[in-house]
Amino acid sequence: MLVKLLLNEHLENNGNPEYRKILANIANAGLRFAPHGRAMEIEAEIVRQEVAHGQIVADLLQGLGVDPNQDLPIKQYAFHIPLEDWIDLAWFHALIDRVGLYVGVEWTGSPYEPLAQVSPQLEADEEFHTKAGFRHLAEICATPQGKAAAQERLKKWWPAALDMFGRSSSRNAPVYVKWGIKMHTNEELRQRYIAEAVPEIAKLGLEVPDHLANRRFV
Repeated sequence: MLVKLLLNEHLENNGNPEYRKILANIANAGLRFAPHGRAMEIEAEIVRQEVAHGQIVADLLQGLGVDPNQDLPIKQYAFHIPLEDWIDLAWFHALIDRVGLYVGVEWTGSPYEPLAQVSPQLEADEEFHTKAGFRHLAEICATPQGKAAAQERLKKWWPAALDMFGRSSSRNAPVYVKWGIKMHTNEELRQRYIAEAVPEIAKLGLEVPDHLANRRFV
């Protein structure tokens, strides 16, 4: 189950060419759309950390006797949504990267010691990513035009973020919990995410859409 999680369900793995493509898209958007030099620095650091995460997971897979160098599809559709401008990238960090924060928390108590050891660093990095996204959004929302654009774009990114946790009826989730690979089911994590993310979005003066609108995995 641990191999299945790391190889087929978890995104970060430097041995997977699909992960490298996604990182290239994020780096390209960050350096092209960043409105100033400080934002470029933040984006470069985010990409550096994501590369480090990919190597951590590749090393974990090798430690489990599995070749990480496999071309596997990235199933989470949020990573295939085009990053067309700075607002898209800001929401990507604020909401999609935020899901990674919960992954780190879940793995902290893993019975597999190598995974538990790296989890605090993964958690800290993803917290930096989501805070960077909200920092970008605060700048965007400083003007009425930017705020209106951010509100409209939230319709696309909010359902994608909630879908990242998977189906509530997942058969694998209870098994992960049983063996201590995860501490919570998909729906439990999703509800925790909603409870913590909504107030952060409200600070921007924005409102989240209905939690079931445009969802693919309920």
